[in-house]
Amino acid sequence: MCYTTETFEADTATIRQIDTDTIALDEKTLEAERRSYHSFFDVHVVRTEDGYILIEEGDYGELPMHLIDDIVYTATGKMDDE
Repeated sequence: MCYTTETFEADTATIRQIDTDTIALDEKTLEAERRSYHSFFDVHVVRTEDGYILIEEGDYGELPMHLIDDIVYTATGKMDDE
């Protein structure tokens, strides 16, 4: 692929506009999906003040309401004990 100066500058400007928060969410979403293949429980991506964390339901039992309110993505646990 050959870039001209104008297209390169336009692409660079677009890349600079990508929100780092969106990238962090995408990374945690992919991590939750990978973990869900090895878990019986749902894996949740939870937004915190510092970014995003993963919480597995089996780790905490019933989730407190303040965590439930901050869930932005849930990957269903894919292991089955049948």
